[in-house]
Amino acid sequence: MVFALASCTTTDKRLVEALKGTSVSEVRVETAPDVRRSNLFKSGQPDPQLSAVVSALKSKMGQELVGLPGGPVRGRLVVTLNLVDVSSDGERILVGGDSSIEGTVRLENAATGALIAVEPRVRAQDNGVKGGGLGVIVAVAVNAATISGQKDALASRLATSFTKEVKAWLTQK
Repeated sequence: MVFALASCTTTDKRLVEALKGTSVSEVRVETAPDVRRSNLFKSGQPDPQLSAVVSALKSKMGQELVGLPGGPVRGRLVVTLNLVDVSSDGERILVGGDSSIEGTVRLENAATGALIAVEPRVRAQDNGVKGGGLGVIVAVAVNAATISGQKDALASRLATSFTKEVKAWLTQK
């Protein structure tokens, strides 16, 4: 276990130096041609909230990541989503449906397009509350409260979580 934790904190010095020499000046969010859902019964269909996720992600990343990590080279951050699976309000409320997004993140030189760094798998997940017995009533109430009155609440929460992961990658030491 200690070895596993130690290996998670080890970083390639070349990657850290490449990231430090760059500042994100623009963010692009795109979807892979074969973007999919993780739900076995719904795979092959694009998620109905795909455009909401793309919009929330672009907005959140633009707010949080432009200017990071602070180097002199202007960089373009490109996110390519491979998986977008946002539970519907009904799934979220009744069965505590989980939502997730996953993609590749690459940092390019904004002027030349040259690749600076790539993170092949960034994942964000938002789990619904589940319960058994009388706990189902509590789970339904909690799930309903987390999304009530908020347009695209799950897309926004996924964007916040994904942005946090990318920020940690950009600013590693």
